[in-house]
Amino acid sequence: MSKEKYYPPKQAEEKFHCPHCNVFAKQFWAHIEARYIWSISTIKGCKEFKEVFDEDWTISRCEHCSGKIIWFRESIIYPKKILVSLPNEDLDEDIKIDYLEAANIYSDSPRASAALLRLALQKLCVQLGEKGDSINDDIKKLVKKGLNPLVQKSLDSLRIAGNNAVHLGEIRLDEEPKKVLKLFELINFIAQKMISEPGEIESFYGDLPENLREAVEKRDE
Repeated sequence: MSKEKYYPPKQAEEKFHCPHCNVFAKQFWAHIEARYIWSISTIKGCKEFKEVFDEDWTISRCEHCSGKIIWFRESIIYPKKILVSLPNEDLDEDIKIDYLEAANIYSDSPRASAALLRLALQKLCVQLGEKGDSINDDIKKLVKKGLNPLVQKSLDSLRIAGNNAVHLGEIRLDEEPKKVLKLFELINFIAQKMISEPGEIESFYGDLPENLREAVEKRDE
């Protein structure tokens, strides 16, 4: 069964997955005005304060749950929640930890988020049976083993983007934060193709009657 595509929150977008209810829903938008209502205020000694915020500040409301999101330019100020799909369940636990930490800091620093994903990629190479000392060398060895070309491109995309997050490079992730969101998808895509799907096939094959599996093995001999 195909999974529902995830549409992360995006400033001024009509619909996306709400960070409150995680439902793909219509969003209502407005600019922000501050006003003080003394009769319901819980702030002691609060002075009257009224101001129309500049256009950098906006607020959106989810049609499904009525949850509100406060934005400053293209960054979410509230709520601070994960804006990407959860990590593939078959990833090693330490990779999931790096993935979730990268997701939690994405809104504040896309570059730091990408750097953490590069670390997750290095650990993923180890999970795939390589040394993890050099991501580039690990990918080269996986290619020699017959790596799916799409997986190879995904690995190299993650490697190059992660390197540019750590060192000066041609890819400016602070200016193109949407590219970092794609890196999360690539981690899960690699895990799905290299870990989950082979595991499912091995499990199904292992459940076949033993005599039928032996017949297949004799045929291949």
